[in-house]
Parts: sequence; C-alpha cells; structure tokens
Amino acid sequence: MFRKISYQKKTLFIYTALVITIFVVFIVIYGFAQTKNMKDITDSSIEQLSVKAASQFESILNDMSDITLGLAANETVHEILEMVNRSSDEGNYFQNHPEEKRKIQREIAGVSGMRFEHKSFDVMSANFDLLSLNIYPEQLPEKSRIREIDWVKYMTENRQSKLILPVGRDEYGRTQNEVFSFVRVIQDEFERYGMVDVQYEKKLLDDIFKVKLQENEMQVIVLYNNELFYATEGAPLQELENLDDTAYTISSQFLNNYEMKIFMLARTSDYMKPVYDTVRTIIVLGVIVLSFIIFVVYIISYNLNKPIRELRNYIDHMDYLSLSLDFNADSSNDEIKLLANAFENMFEGIKRTRDELIEAHTREIKANYDVLQAQINPHFIHNILSVIGMIGYEKNAPEIMDMCAALTRMLQYTTQTGQRTTVVGLEFEHARTYLQLMKYRYLDILDFQIELDEEMEQVEIPKFVLQPVVENCFQHSFVDSEKPVYRICVKGAITKDGWEISVDDNGSGFTEESVRELNKQFRGIEERIKSRSKIPDMQIGGLALNNTYARLFIYSGGEITLRVGSSFMGGSCVVIAKSHKS
Repeated sequence: MFRKISYQKKTLFIYTALVITIFVVFIVIYGFAQTKNMKDITDSSIEQLSVKAASQFESILNDMSDITLGLAANETVHEILEMVNRSSDEGNYFQNHPEEKRKIQREIAGVSGMRFEHKSFDVMSANFDLLSLNIYPEQLPEKSRIREIDWVKYMTENRQSKLILPVGRDEYGRTQNEVFSFVRVIQDEFERYGMVDVQYEKKLLDDIFKVKLQENEMQVIVLYNNELFYATEGAPLQELENLDDTAYTISSQFLNNYEMKIFMLARTSDYMKPVYDTVRTIIVLGVIVLSFIIFVVYIISYNLNKPIRELRNYIDHMDYLSLSLDFNADSSNDEIKLLANAFENMFEGIKRTRDELIEAHTREIKANYDVLQAQINPHFIHNILSVIGMIGYEKNAPEIMDMCAALTRMLQYTTQTGQRTTVVGLEFEHARTYLQLMKYRYLDILDFQIELDEEMEQVEIPKFVLQPVVENCFQHSFVDSEKPVYRICVKGAITKDGWEISVDDNGSGFTEESVRELNKQFRGIEERIKSRSKIPDMQIGGLALNNTYARLFIYSGGEITLRVGSSFMGGSCVVIAKSHKS
C-alpha cells in the first residue's frame, strides 16, 4: 500500500514522522537529563548547606557549653554563692551587695569574652538569687516568680546537672524575642551552689538556618531528644515522619554530643521549577516550529514533484546505446526509486573510473617519492675512497681505521632504504659522520660544529634531508671561496613556535639572483605536486636543495619549510623548520 503512494505524500509523511520522533525523543532525553542533573546538584548543595549549618550550630552549642562549664567550675563563683546561700535576705541578695555581684560579673565577662549582643548570661543561687550580664535593661523578676519557672522546677526536683532549652519565650520577661538556653548546675562534690543559664536569642539560629537554594527558602527542623527544638517558618512539622521523597529533598545531620538531629528540606516543586518552565517553553516552541516545518515540507515536495517526474520519464525512456527514447512508462508513482535505478549503473561506472584514477595517482606519487629519495649523490663516496687509497698506499696510519668505520656507518645508514622516515638524532649523527670523513679530505682547512637540543632527537623527518644540505656547502659555497678555513655550523633547536634546523657556512654564499632562482624552482616543484603533475627529474646537480625541498613538501604537505639566505658567518644559510601554527 505504501509503495503506491506518490513521492510527494511519502515525503510529507516521512519528514513529519521523523521530525515528530526527533522532537519527542529530544524532549524526553532533555527532560530526564535536566531533572537528573538538577537533582544531583540540589542533593550536593543541600548536603553542603546542611553540613555547614550543623557545624555552625554545634559551634554555638560548644560555646554555650564551655561558658557554663567555665562558670560552674569557677572557685570565685563557688565562694560567693556559698556565702549567698547562707544569707537570710528575703530579697535578691545581689541587689543589696553590689560588690559580690560585680565579682561574678567579672568572672562571666572573663569566660564569655564580653560578647553580649543577642545573648544573656545569668547566675542563680540555690535560694533563687539572680544576677545577669546582658544588654537588656536591669529588670530582674522576684524570687517567687523565678522559683515557678518550669525549667527551674525541673532542674531542682530532678537534680539534673545540665539542660538545653528549646527555642521559646524568655522566662525572665526581659525581651519579646524568642530565645534558647543552656543551663548547668554549679556544684562540687559536696554541695549544689546554684545554676548558670546562658541564653541566646533565636536570631542567631535564624542567621544559620535561614538559607536559600536558587532563591527559594530552605526549611529546617531541629530535634532535641526527638522533641522539637527549632523550626523555620513553613516547615512540615506534622509530616516529618512520613515525608514523600518525591515532594522533598532532605539532608540530615546528627550532633551526637548534644543528641540533636538537624533536617534540611527543599521542595522538589521549587527547585525543579526552572526545568519545568524550560520544558514547557520548548514544547510550545516545538509545536510552532513543527507546524512550520510541515508546511515547508509540503510546499517543497509539491514543487519538487513535477521536475522529478519529468526527469524520471526522460531517463526511464532513454536507450543508452542508441540514444533513443522508449515511452513504455512504469505504473509506479515512486519517482525517487525509479530515478535511483536509472542512475545506478552510471554511478557504478563513474565510481570504478574514479577509483582507478585515485589508485593510479597514488602509485605515481609513491613512485615520485621513491625516485626523489633514491637520488643521493654518490660523488663524495668516490672522493673518500680515493683518499683512503692514497693514505693506505703511502703510510700505515691509524686514521684509516677511523675513516673505514665512518664510511661503514654511512653506507649502513644509506642502504637502509626500507624506511622513508627517521628521527632528527640519527640524521644529525649521519651528517656528523659525513663531516668527519670530509675532515680527512680537507684536513686543517675544515672546521665544523654540530649542536642539537635533546628535545629534538626524537622528532620525525624524511630520511636523507640533512646530509645533502651539508653537502651543498662543498659543492657550491666553498667552490670559489678563498677562505683559509672552511667553517660549517649545524644546529637543531626547539623554538617558541616549533623547531628549526640550520646549516651555516663561511663560503661564498648565495647571490640574490641564485636565491630568487631557487625560490622560483621551489614554487614550481610545489605547484607540480599540488596539481598532481609529474615532478621533473632532478639530476645530481640539483639534488642538494630541490630534491630535499620536494621530499619535505610531499612528506609534510607543506608544513615543513626550507629557506635559503645569508649566514651569520658570511656564507650561505639553509633552514629547515616546522611551526606549530602550520
């Protein structure tokens, strides 16, 4: 059934289905990935926030515990409270004896470090005489009222040594702000002298626990002995035992030293809102774009249908042998299929022809490369052999052994034609051997220097590119030179842009005309290689530089360059270099 549908309808149906499928898959993958990513980020953020808040809260509790413990163990406080407890004053002892009051206040200041903002430090005798050190107005309750405070009665009746009071109102009536307290009994092994009450305002907890995640307020619940100690506004207190993991992300911390549990919660709907908004926006935009694409596909398929049908009919009725037309049309409406069948044989023939041309060109390039690499000037070998023969004939000199060994190394390196590439270290060693042999020929009138950075030793280059450049010094630069000593300097160094190999001499050097001619030859070789033309045969005289340039260009595709010019020694300079920017 589908095969009988026209190309226009197939195009509309297939592209519509493809676009819808891609869009749905994208939405699903994007939504899942963003949700998971947001969940992971939120889990990590809440964990970090809860650890930080728990650490700060524990630091406050430690501070309160240390202060109460310091006052409970203070001997001055013991002595004064012992004296207060023996007093028979009906009123507050400390109001009638300011000197003892100031002594205890100094001890409180010494332990607390004079940090009174949002804090209160209270010392109470066993007879409920009370003194305070705080920023509130001096307005202390009567003994009878103090005696009726719930936690005072609890500590007195149950003889507890310490107690942490949850967030609530100030029992002393000094402030409307909610507070929490750390109470400890002042005693020694013989007697209970009273109690110390360190009281902090709830604001200190709000500063710790009121944090935001993506502009959303976090909700915090703190339990002390499984009872509510502190909670931020809106915290789900009734649902804490049965919280839905999908509705909230929860991180919990435990302060075992104080039997505290801290729960930090974030509503899923709050922190996932950006993801939901983005997905909704993408869906709306996707529907709009999808509608536009369907309309465009319909217009395109409608306009393409007519020329494709005409082309189908033309190809279908053509006799490729006689160039005549056969109008026996196929009844199928699948124009693209018929068009593909008609061109199939043509494409196969073109493909075979293209493959044959590529293979032929590859063989030609390889043959050119092999020919260029094989053109190594043998003249210097004959010269050295002549020298060896004369020395061996005239005298029994030890130099003959050195020359033969050096020549053997050169022959071994030269005859290893199986590898087209080598490393710079071996090329420098080959050039050194060549210059050592030439030293026997020129004796004291030849002086050479070879320097190579250790980092360059393993750089890969074509084989036999350095020795021909060094040989060029003897074939050209020193031919007409009248210098008493021929000097050659070969250097390889890492530069800031790449690496560079230079060969300098003090010979006659390049003239401006010869530099222009060489550059012209280089460009000609480069153009022939790029246009896949045949590279001209380069005989012995042109090997040193033209051959080297051609092989470097073929090997590196033009990334390794060869430059000629004047040397700092007054002669010629040839530089082989590669830049990282190439």
